[in-house]
Amino acid sequence: MSPNNPKHVDISEQLRSEIESGLYEPGEKLPSEFDLGERFGVSRTTIRRAIADLIKQGLVTTYQGKGCFVTHHDKISFSLASPLIYFDAELKRQNLEGQVKSIRFECIEAPKDIAKRLQLAEEHRRVYWQEKVIYVGEESIALDITYYRQPIGDQLGDQLQTGFTYYTLARNGFKPHGAQVRVDCALATFKLGECLGVPLGLPLFVYHYVATDDQGIPFVCGKTLTRSDRTCFSVNIADRSLV
Repeated sequence: MSPNNPKHVDISEQLRSEIESGLYEPGEKLPSEFDLGERFGVSRTTIRRAIADLIKQGLVTTYQGKGCFVTHHDKISFSLASPLIYFDAELKRQNLEGQVKSIRFECIEAPKDIAKRLQLAEEHRRVYWQEKVIYVGEESIALDITYYRQPIGDQLGDQLQTGFTYYTLARNGFKPHGAQVRVDCALATFKLGECLGVPLGLPLFVYHYVATDDQGIPFVCGKTLTRSDRTCFSVNIADRSLV
C-alpha cells in the first residue's frame, strides 16, 4: 500500500485490480465487510469507504441485506436510431429472452400532462394506466409505465398485461408509424428499488416515448426506466458527405 494514500483508497484500488483481472467475476459477491476488514487489517468504516469508491466507479453494487456484488460489464443495448423496434425484438437480437410482469392496470382520469401528450379531448380523458416490470431471464432490468387511450385498453387489456407493449399493439392492428422519444436520467427511489431489485439512488435511464398512428395521432405514451448498470442506449451515425 502507498504511504501517501488514505487506506480506503489503497484498498479500493486493490479490489478494483482484482475485479478487472477477473478474480471476481460479474455478478459475484465480494467478501463481507468483516472478512475484508480482517484481510486488510482495517475497520469496517474504512472498508465501507473503499466499497463506496468502487460504487462510484460503477464496479460494484450493494443490495440491502445481501451484500456487495460485482456489476456486469456487458450491458443490454437499445438503439436510439430505431425507436419503433419492439423491446422484445431488441432482446432477441442479442440472444436474450425477455418477459413482463404487470403490477398495475387500471382505467383512470388522465393527468393533464398525459392528456396533452395523447391529444385527448376534454370529454374523453379516460386512459388505461399500466406499470409492468421487464425481465431478462430472472433479472428485472426495467419498469415500464404506459398510458393507452381507453378503447385500446378496453379491447386489449388481457394481452397488454402479459405481453410487451409495441408488439401487442402491432399484432392487433395498432402499429406505431411514428414516435417521439427522449432519454434522461433519474435516481432509484425506494419503490423503484423494490421493483427492480436495486439499491436506493442507483442511476436509471428514463426513456420517454409517444407513439402515433398512420394519421399522426398519438395513441400510447409513457416512460421506461432501465437500470444503468445493465442497459445502455446507442446510435450509429454515418456521415454521407464523406462517402
